[in-house]
Amino acid sequence: MSKSEGSRRLRWSVASTALLLAAGVLPAAAEELLQLEEIIVTARRMEENLQRTPVAVTAVSEADLRDKNIESLLDIGAVAPNVMVGSQSANGGLNGGFFIRGIGQDRSGIGFDQGVGIYVDDIYQSRSDNSLIDIVDVERVEVLRGPQGTLFGKNTIGGAIRYITKAPSSKAGGYVDATVGSYDRADIKASVNVPLTETLFVKATVGSLNRDGYIKHVVDNDRDGDQDTQVGQVQVRALLSDRLTVDLSAAKTRSKNSGRAYIIDYIDAADTFPTRFRAKTGLPFDNRFASTGPYTRYGGDNTSYSYDGYTLSGVINFDVTDDISLKSITGYMQADIMSANDWDGTQYQVYDIVNDRKIDQFSQEFQLSGAGFDNRFHYVGGLYYLTESPVDNAIVYTAFDAQFPAPRLTSQSQTVDSYAAFAQGTYSLTEQLSVTGGLRYSRDDKSAKGSRADTRFSGTGEGSWDDVSSRASIEYQWNDDVMTYAAVTKGFRSGGINIGTAAPVVFTKYDPETVWNYEGGIRSDLLDRRLRLNITGFHMDYTDQQLTALNQATNTIFMQNVGSSHRTGLEVETQALVAEGWRLEGTFGYLEAKYDDVGTATGITKNSRVLRSPKYTYTLGSSYTVPVGAGTMTSNLNYNYRSKQSTTSTDTNSVLLDGYGLLNARIQYDAPDEAWSVAVQATNLADKVYYIGGIDFARREALTGVSQLDVGRPREFAVNFRYRF
Repeated sequence: MSKSEGSRRLRWSVASTALLLAAGVLPAAAEELLQLEEIIVTARRMEENLQRTPVAVTAVSEADLRDKNIESLLDIGAVAPNVMVGSQSANGGLNGGFFIRGIGQDRSGIGFDQGVGIYVDDIYQSRSDNSLIDIVDVERVEVLRGPQGTLFGKNTIGGAIRYITKAPSSKAGGYVDATVGSYDRADIKASVNVPLTETLFVKATVGSLNRDGYIKHVVDNDRDGDQDTQVGQVQVRALLSDRLTVDLSAAKTRSKNSGRAYIIDYIDAADTFPTRFRAKTGLPFDNRFASTGPYTRYGGDNTSYSYDGYTLSGVINFDVTDDISLKSITGYMQADIMSANDWDGTQYQVYDIVNDRKIDQFSQEFQLSGAGFDNRFHYVGGLYYLTESPVDNAIVYTAFDAQFPAPRLTSQSQTVDSYAAFAQGTYSLTEQLSVTGGLRYSRDDKSAKGSRADTRFSGTGEGSWDDVSSRASIEYQWNDDVMTYAAVTKGFRSGGINIGTAAPVVFTKYDPETVWNYEGGIRSDLLDRRLRLNITGFHMDYTDQQLTALNQATNTIFMQNVGSSHRTGLEVETQALVAEGWRLEGTFGYLEAKYDDVGTATGITKNSRVLRSPKYTYTLGSSYTVPVGAGTMTSNLNYNYRSKQSTTSTDTNSVLLDGYGLLNARIQYDAPDEAWSVAVQATNLADKVYYIGGIDFARREALTGVSQLDVGRPREFAVNFRYRF
């Protein structure tokens, strides 16, 4: 899409929304009992109305996720402004690259901490593996934009995404959900909730998600982009007294697929790798191995990805008094991840990496919350501890080695101990005016080991980093329907160790990064609560930003610090009830991300494009429900767009992806009392060819000679049936 075309589409979309609101909402404002529902969030570790929460947060319920065909966290960027989720072009599979306001992490590795915190039922996920979580039995998803440095702390410098499952309850029941569709899709999900006694409830949830791939191989029958996932969870809630509740959970995920769904769009036969490829195999490595279309790849290789992991968690809530509560959150996670990546995309094992990763993580958090001073002061504080010991073992086949094709064996391991103490409180100076202050002290201790068998290399490194993050805000409730706030927040991401196996990055340390976020917003319910309009503006000063880079001499990825950069932006979220059963909604995000000083960083300049920072993101949606007999029929149409974006940290291997928009649709019939429902849905209805990631080792560097693009899913249709009991 051209720049002028994208601008015209943006202007048309904004103008259309304004006309619809003016034409539909204003004349209907006199109708009674037609109001937008109240949304309760826990973005500040306590339940409160979204419209009274001085945080940039988007909350999406299970019903909204279904209406919009949101099937995993890969799609969550379609519901919130300035949120970008794509692939990580390294370990494939379920590794997500999450960016909020242009802050995140473009690579998956045990030495690279993510910039957006992913929380499942308040358990922090320290690695990006399995971060593209499938939506199964979720209550809601909350997207917190901007640094959450006081209450969430651990590497939430860009923001946090909270996946909150449905808890067991005293009501017996459940559902069975089945979906069939394009590419032999066959999904089945089921959940049953059983109250064993008046105070003991048990819930079991299972899911099996399967579909074929959409990237065809030329020389074999394999396909990339497939899915074979099984999930299961057992939850127990015990009401041990009027004041004591215990929640226990055990969850298991097994998933396997053929790896990244990518194509090779360009090969430079004059680069180092193609030259050595021919010298070792006697075959030319040129564009005959490149893809001939957006959904084909030469193939013949053995790419794959598998994840096998489980999580155990326990949450204890104790109401010490009517005003004081104590909470304990304990989590343990273990996983084995196998991935086979092929950077040349051929049947010849000349530049392949087989990776065996193990994750072992334990976390413990204690929270004390309450109210005082005649309910004018609300506070939450606590202690946090996390320890993890990820391990990476890899076999690298490369034509760069003199003893080709003998494999190169590498091993990396790291131990992390993270500690934090935090407190935040809000005090109401008057019935309308309140102030909030918060502090968090964080400390990370890290030690690392690495070895490379073919050179008998081995080494170690260690380091410690600490910081005090803060938040200060002022909120004014003008009336029951309008609130404004201004806030200053500091975010922090720990430093780390480059677990390299070749000079010059062998166990060098990189510094922590910090960001100061200056933010103001308005939260408003207008026209008798038929129009919701939330606007947020922000400016962020970013120091020592951590970016990955490539040392071409040794073909080694390492982390470096960039001097300073900034982000300035605007976010708009709106919903409107046009008439009974008809809802319009939209979001708009504007982001300017610029480097101010690159310091000693290599591979970028002040004029480089900041990765994963599209200037514009927006969504438009319409939902209409009408009675059909004794039931209801709901139609939902939504469109989400993001403008151009780059995919990696440095200029030499980044791909500039074209802007794209996706149109999704769903029509659902709900039987009386919602006993069952049937829906027909379409994703990417316009069959747009688009790319969600990529890496270029061909056009601006002379080593590998290969450029790859990660391909988004084409148009797909499906039929969904759900039975509730």
